[in-house]
Amino acid sequence: MAESMWSGLNNSKTEEERDKEKQYLAKIRWEDVDQDVHLGGFHELLFDENGNPVRADKLFPDELPADADPVTTEFFNYYVKRAYHPRAINSAMIWDATSPWGYYNFPLQQRIEKITAPKLIVTGEKAHSRYMAEDAYKRLTDPKELVLVPNATHTDLYDQMDKIPFDKFASFFKENLK
Repeated sequence: MAESMWSGLNNSKTEEERDKEKQYLAKIRWEDVDQDVHLGGFHELLFDENGNPVRADKLFPDELPADADPVTTEFFNYYVKRAYHPRAINSAMIWDATSPWGYYNFPLQQRIEKITAPKLIVTGEKAHSRYMAEDAYKRLTDPKELVLVPNATHTDLYDQMDKIPFDKFASFFKENLK
């Protein structure tokens, strides 16, 4: 998640957008202080057609636009439809606008090569995040295993019980938690 926040999905974020993002987040921090509030915002900052950061009061609209991209559609269908909860941050609310700072300052995979325990990475064959799992897998040292779940998307692996590889989890933990 930290990598996609900094680099954008599929490494799409430009250096100019990163600079604008840092300026925007610094401004938001001051607004938080001056207004004595925590402003809402996206955890992965979006940019409008003019290349400016987008503000919002909640993560998803009530209705999905007809031209929404596949990733937005998938997350909308999960968080707004099948897993909706009125107090869930992704369903009815929004993240703290300064959330990205923590991810920039703490790159989660910074020392991934140092993990010596057995590693199991599971991703969906059709997941938009599949490349992230595969990139992490390449950096890991042995012992490691990558499971590619056929026909599964990113959110399928949240709650689609017929797609979650429980048998693989069980065998991995039985073999490696001794």
